Amino acid sequence: MKKTLSMALALLLALCCIGFASAEEKQTVTVWTSGSQNVQDLFTALADAYNAQPDAKYTATIQFILSGTGDESLSSRIAAAYQTGQTNTDFDLLADNTSSFQTYVDEAGSEDLFIAYDPEKIPGLDNVTVTPVIMPDKLVPYRCTTVVFAYDSERIPADELPHTWDELTDWIAAHPGRFAYNEPDTGGAGSSFVLSAIYRFIEDESAKTSNDPKWVDESAAGFEWLVNLHPNLYATGGKVLYPNKNQGTLDLLINKEVDIIPAWADQILTNVANGTLPETTSMYQLDDAPLTGSDVSFGIPSIGSNPDGAQDFISFVISPEGQKICLENMKAIPVISSDLIESDEKDLVSQLGNYNFISIGTLWADYLYPIWMEEILPL
Repeated sequence: MKKTLSMALALLLALCCIGFASAEEKQTVTVWTSGSQNVQDLFTALADAYNAQPDAKYTATIQFILSGTGDESLSSRIAAAYQTGQTNTDFDLLADNTSSFQTYVDEAGSEDLFIAYDPEKIPGLDNVTVTPVIMPDKLVPYRCTTVVFAYDSERIPADELPHTWDELTDWIAAHPGRFAYNEPDTGGAGSSFVLSAIYRFIEDESAKTSNDPKWVDESAAGFEWLVNLHPNLYATGGKVLYPNKNQGTLDLLINKEVDIIPAWADQILTNVANGTLPETTSMYQLDDAPLTGSDVSFGIPSIGSNPDGAQDFISFVISPEGQKICLENMKAIPVISSDLIESDEKDLVSQLGNYNFISIGTLWADYLYPIWMEEILPL
């Protein structure tokens, strides 16, 4: 009896040790991303769900950088690590707007900063209906997003809305102080508005996906329009104010201090859902040239230490379960057919696919934003 009991205890101990060893041996996959608070909330939810899978092969951890507080340095850090030949870093997976990946490549000096993914290691990839404009063999979109014009339909009747850029110009002049956009380097809604204003004057469509400095010479008309717009924008204390971050402009709309703003569609939908914005808040795009949007993608840096774990995490996020989390937590536009997603919120984002795509790499940080700082901000 004692011998049998001893053998049973020994077997139980062995099984426990195997279990503990398996848990200890589970590799970590570190995911880096930046943006507003809703992005952090989304990735927290995604990581929690991924890690909670009974058969999870890896443990996902999130490294998040709030926009306007160092997200630019992330590209510099990754580029520096690549250029100095570092390997086996914790930069396992990067999530960012597809248009922003050009900046990483520009700073690193090579597309080899990212590795080509292996389709066989990303089950469900065939369901993704979005193809990235740049590096399609290296980037995997996981959601789409766009900047829109947001307004309160209770305060602005539909027949009074401006529907072209010329009509918007006239509307802002006729309603001084009732329009605002955030300082463009503190949030994507503001930079989308500025870039859209500039590139609508450039006839060559190829400029929208080029980092050639020659296009800076074509930006004068757009900056002149922004200069002329300045005196009629939201002001406080007698001085025009460019709010800080996307949230700053959104707060003005919430407090009814302005009537129309450029804003991320997902932020508008989230704020309406939680009651911060009234249900009468609506969104739309101008007919002649919509504001910019983007697919938001994953890229696997070649300096990372766990490419297999990165691809496994990607597979989870593009699955129907992962896409449901993106939709319900962030009101994101899915990258797979909505027929595969069981959610009552699918119809909310069905009308948001109309946007412009502008990917100009470091052209923004090196040239266009400094011009805005010099010519617009001091006015």
